Amino acid sequence: MKKINLAMALHFHQPVDNFDHVFKEAYEKSYRPFIDVLERFPQIRVTLHYSGSLFEWIENNRPELLKRVAGLVERGQVEMMTGGFYEPILCVIPRRDSIGQISMLTEYIRDKFYTKAEGMWLTERIWEPHLPSILHDAGIKYLVVDDTHFRYAGLLEHQLYGYYSTEDEGKVVYLFPSSERLRYTIPFREPHETIEYLRDLATEEGDRVLVYGDDGEKFGLWPETYNWVYNQRWLERFFETLTHESSWINITTLSGVFKDVRPHGRVYIPTASYREMMEWSLPTESGNLFEEVLNEVRNSGNDRRYIPFLRGGFWRNFLEKYPEANNMHKKMLRVSNKVVRLLDGQDQTLTPAYIGESVARKGQGLPQNIYEAFIELWRGQVNCPYWHGVFGGLYLGHLRAAVYRHLIKAEQIADDARHKGKNWIELESVDFDCDGSEELVVTTQEISFVVDTHKGGMLTELDHRPSFSNLLNTLARRPEVYHKKIFTDNNRGHSGEGVHSIHDIVKSKEDNLHLYLHYDTYRRGMLIDHLFGSGTTLDAVIQNRYEDLGGFPWIPYTSSIKEIKGGKVITLQGESPVYGNRISIVKKIKIESGSPKLEFSYTVKNVGGDTIELWFGPEFNFAMLDGNSNLCQYYMKGTPLEDTCQRSRGEIRDVSAIGIRNQLISIDIGLSFSEKCTLWRYPVETISQSESGFEREYQSSVLIPHWRFNLEEGREWSVQITLTLRGI
Repeated sequence: MKKINLAMALHFHQPVDNFDHVFKEAYEKSYRPFIDVLERFPQIRVTLHYSGSLFEWIENNRPELLKRVAGLVERGQVEMMTGGFYEPILCVIPRRDSIGQISMLTEYIRDKFYTKAEGMWLTERIWEPHLPSILHDAGIKYLVVDDTHFRYAGLLEHQLYGYYSTEDEGKVVYLFPSSERLRYTIPFREPHETIEYLRDLATEEGDRVLVYGDDGEKFGLWPETYNWVYNQRWLERFFETLTHESSWINITTLSGVFKDVRPHGRVYIPTASYREMMEWSLPTESGNLFEEVLNEVRNSGNDRRYIPFLRGGFWRNFLEKYPEANNMHKKMLRVSNKVVRLLDGQDQTLTPAYIGESVARKGQGLPQNIYEAFIELWRGQVNCPYWHGVFGGLYLGHLRAAVYRHLIKAEQIADDARHKGKNWIELESVDFDCDGSEELVVTTQEISFVVDTHKGGMLTELDHRPSFSNLLNTLARRPEVYHKKIFTDNNRGHSGEGVHSIHDIVKSKEDNLHLYLHYDTYRRGMLIDHLFGSGTTLDAVIQNRYEDLGGFPWIPYTSSIKEIKGGKVITLQGESPVYGNRISIVKKIKIESGSPKLEFSYTVKNVGGDTIELWFGPEFNFAMLDGNSNLCQYYMKGTPLEDTCQRSRGEIRDVSAIGIRNQLISIDIGLSFSEKCTLWRYPVETISQSESGFEREYQSSVLIPHWRFNLEEGREWSVQITLTLRGI
């Protein structure tokens, strides 16, 4: 009789600090019902991975599920997999943090399930060639990647029914290829299609292994799947069919394969992830071209022959594609370097593995501040907000806010240990974002900010440390490959029975989303200097269809720093031609230790040329987390404006001060002007793709005070703006 081995590995995850109602829905639609069904089929053996952030929620809210899974582990039906505790992308965080996070989850599994996890779930299957030595040192023996990874290494279809060794620095781990075909049939097609595929691959020797490794949320949480998987009994029918065919399908776990089947040989995998991830990571223009090429190949009928040799980008491309993701990543690296300095002078036994195990034990064996700093740092390494594909990811402001919240907390712990409660202020000139030019990074007890001197002298990050908030946690509006689908009624489906995969779903959550597709030509931040062309309107600014004279948002500014008592003054100067004149903008940023204020002074000068009329306005973006909540409102003279920040747009004349009161993050923001201004306000809203369709996402609230004035040659105009940040 022909036989085959089938190993199934499921990965369950929710991002750090995701909405509680999302956790609850996922639990009721996927996590609990999956175990309900699995318990009724003792012959079905599976490998399960839960991220640490999900484990924490389950432990605090539905602890009975942990006991049920532990029972399945005890009777040998479930194998537990480890990984980075808070689901980081291991290849882009420091090696010490990778080993620490893996050790943390391994210890957690040992404590809760009384088993040693030797297999690992690799976050988003993002692979880089240096990983084996890290994983080996973290105690990992084997892990799952996609069969796509192996194809990129040159392996052919018949070579993908087993597992392989790989190494870095002579340190070996073993790789299992997960079948892309199974990921598109399970659970979206009828069970018999999977059985027929397995039958085609079975051999008399019975030594072939087919691995299915995928997201557990496909079983109930993805659109349309709950009714299909549970109400229409797909999962029960699938398990019944596998049980019925168990005479020739050996249903095993990854550890079972690792114990009973020899590896096929050695392989070296290039940088890779699953196919869709590499498409998403491409710059938009290249992504459009890549999509056209893929369609041409598919239409040619030779896709099985050619597609293995077509690949998209590289995960780290996201850090260039989205500067906001790069800002988070470089902030994380900076904070990690601060946190590790807490170990200076400590016992040398505090290795990354020991720290990870101790953090899993609620800090047992560690000083309290070291325990708290590492757990906050590692929470800030959760992968989801650092990239964007079919899931919202980076586009979801609350996920980015969670990353900053935890990183700011970790940074504060490290800074407090160093400064021991004294008043202090630090200013560094450093290539913060690793683009080849230096930025200014300023930090006090109250405020931290980053000035990008070579791009308009704008602030790209502004942390209010008491509320653990980056007030510039916004996102520019950019074209995406999928935006063209918003203009069509093309709802791609599939033939046959079953439900749609999220990769096939094309729908909008509201009508006329195309009316909101506006694109920015500069990064959103603070102190973005504009000289508006005549005839500019608020609508034109909202749509980014106006003339920006002199290009000040993009030009490099020179910088200098002056020491003052208890603080510093940063002077930034940019100069550019405007209608044949030379116009200079000088802005000064004054910050004092322990003060909740930033003072900005602007001087606009006609350096040379004829008398000219100028229309000047600096742009302020404030990321208010949820601009549609009535807990976040503008106010003037103590009276709230009638709309929420997300709905509020318009023009107000003769303004000397405005504020934003945000009870969601417990902060009151005040802006005051030495010269009365006309004030524009509007929200930044992006159109993004999520697993349930296209949707509008609030990113930030924009305030642009502006003034018109004439300047003769050699004359200048000045204004002072004060930004005050207070906790509430």
